[in-house]
Amino acid sequence: MATIVGISRTSFTGQDGTPVEGKTFFVTEALDPKRGEGVSAERFFLSRAKLAALDFSPALGMEVDILYNRFGKVASLSLVDPVVDVE
Repeated sequence: MATIVGISRTSFTGQDGTPVEGKTFFVTEALDPKRGEGVSAERFFLSRAKLAALDFSPALGMEVDILYNRFGKVASLSLVDPVVDVE
């Protein structure tokens, strides 16, 4: 589970000369206690098409699970349901 701590609009020209637009996400995630202590930070890009395929709009502070494809690239995100106390 990762927390979105930053979002920036990104556009560039792909290797084939096609313009690519989307967003770069910056996230933090707790380290596995067996590997270290604290949090790790990473960034990844999602194209407009991948963002449109999500069933939510990623925003700052959201907790998400990052889904990777077989090539190790981010394919999608899923929103982690917030825990609600029921009394």
